[in-house]
Amino acid sequence: MDNFRVTRVKYDSYFEMDTSHVHDFYEIYYLLSGSRRYFINDSIYNINKGDLVVISKGVIHKTTYGNERAHERIACKFNEKYINDIPEEKAAFEKLFSENPVITLHPSRREYVERLFRHIQSEYENPDDFSDDSGRALIHELVICLIRLKKMYSGENQPNVDDSLMQEAARYIRLNYSSPLTLESVAAHINISPTYFSKKFKAATGFGYREYLVNVRLQEAAKMLVETSLSITDIAIRCGFNDSNYFGDVFKKAKGISPMNYRKNNKFY
Repeated sequence: MDNFRVTRVKYDSYFEMDTSHVHDFYEIYYLLSGSRRYFINDSIYNINKGDLVVISKGVIHKTTYGNERAHERIACKFNEKYINDIPEEKAAFEKLFSENPVITLHPSRREYVERLFRHIQSEYENPDDFSDDSGRALIHELVICLIRLKKMYSGENQPNVDDSLMQEAARYIRLNYSSPLTLESVAAHINISPTYFSKKFKAATGFGYREYLVNVRLQEAAKMLVETSLSITDIAIRCGFNDSNYFGDVFKKAKGISPMNYRKNNKFY
């Protein structure tokens, strides 16, 4: 049961994730009721009942409250093993998780998708010797269903144009994370005051400016640790951390593991 996990949660009041998420597994999130705002990499989406969100590994994301006080969601998280077993699906799977992350389901398809989630949840919460295999089969079915729906319907949720300035700021940070960015310099890039930018960015994305910058830098550092043989000091500097000791402390706090051990556990170069 280490390969997949399912959580179903209902909130009766406004809820915002305390911290952002960047994880080494895939996630399919389905909103059963209510509304949410979802920040994914550098785009902001308004999510409503019947919307699915697909999150690839290594992607920064965070949810905050939408227009409604209450909401209920179910999320399925799984690792690459579930897809690597069926190579013929790999290309379609990667395309699903690399394109627009939000799928608005046609009402006629919601019952089927919700039933799949219930079956996956049942296997997770009532495990036996066959639950891992059954869970894998059900997740395959869910992924194939989503690939089909992407082809059948064009009703994909687009980023919120009302937050275009904050999305531009987020993109600017992602493109310039290695530079000595400041709140003032990013605010100047989009031609608004630092004070207004700080408040607006937090309201729009759910992130504080500094929190988002550090998350982007850590995301890139994690990739370099796995994909290159650069020293940890070099990686720290290239990712905008002037002090390698500080980088090590921040990385361990976020990942629960030191940069060196993260590299040992994940490297493939």
